[in-house]
Amino acid sequence: MASGGVKARRAAAALPFLLIAAWCLRTMDIDKLVRNQQPFADSGVIEWDGGKITILDHFHNVDFLDQLWRGTTATFSPSTLGYDSVSWWQTFGFIVDLGPVYAIWILESYRPANAWTPVYL
Repeated sequence: MASGGVKARRAAAALPFLLIAAWCLRTMDIDKLVRNQQPFADSGVIEWDGGKITILDHFHNVDFLDQLWRGTTATFSPSTLGYDSVSWWQTFGFIVDLGPVYAIWILESYRPANAWTPVYL
């Protein structure tokens, strides 16, 4: 397992990314997201010019999870259902950008220094 000094250097290297994540969370307009998803989440139907789809009421059969994912489904419906081409391309770009990060994560997980860490488990 890594020594304390090595862990401190790794934590210091991770700090800028944690600060960026905190900044993103602070600057994202969560209230606007909730306002845009609320009509779909309340009605249970996502409608657009090309059609409509019903949001399932009991997907997980756990009320808390069903209510939580109902709003998330409404939020990401423009990009996943393809009725907003700008958000569809943004999601496509995000997935393409995420591929190399996932590949690096998989490769790094095989290093002995990362064995039995919380991320590994």
